[in-house]
Amino acid sequence: MSAAVVCIGEGAGGALRGYRHGTRMVALTPPRASSSSSSSSSSPSVGIFYATGTGNTKRVANSLKVHLGTLADEPQPISASNARDFEPYDAIIFGAPSYLWEKHRVSALDYDTIEPPFENLRDLEGTKVAVFGVGDQNEYPKNFCDAVGILHEHFSVRGAEMVGMTENEGYEFKRSRALKQGKLCGLALDFENADDEVAGRVEAWAEQLKREFG
Repeated sequence: MSAAVVCIGEGAGGALRGYRHGTRMVALTPPRASSSSSSSSSSPSVGIFYATGTGNTKRVANSLKVHLGTLADEPQPISASNARDFEPYDAIIFGAPSYLWEKHRVSALDYDTIEPPFENLRDLEGTKVAVFGVGDQNEYPKNFCDAVGILHEHFSVRGAEMVGMTENEGYEFKRSRALKQGKLCGLALDFENADDEVAGRVEAWAEQLKREFG
């Protein structure tokens, strides 16, 4: 299991310990943190996986990494991943575009490669999962960001604890599979019609995930 590491440059209170030798002050190296305090962390290790067509989903994944900092690993394309790659993480973010979806498949854009292993169909129990997607609410108002809902359903069945719900405010679509009980079950973005809102929504969602990943 990968872990977060915090580097400490000063002693408690920001002061180094030392002693005076004649007119010189000789600094002592601050005592090393105990193994229990240096190895423990309240923050989970976060994986980010994405599928992309035009590159927008990849850009969002990279932006989330920037906002999450050391909490998250570098984003990985889902096409180069499999279910075993999820095992090191306590929390995972998945992203996908909302086109080329097929009725009887998880996704026609790479997500079929990460079906759970036969011996453990609930392989994500104990893992927190959040989902984001991109779509076009003007061109496809009846299935805007359906990918978010499809992935939410898929990973719920696999036992994941789903987080990252967002308010359905500021959108103009008619229907979406991502809309569940009045809320969006992840982050829905529209580069085509609301590009000026993307950065703010991503930053706010990253802050929300920091709290929910705990």
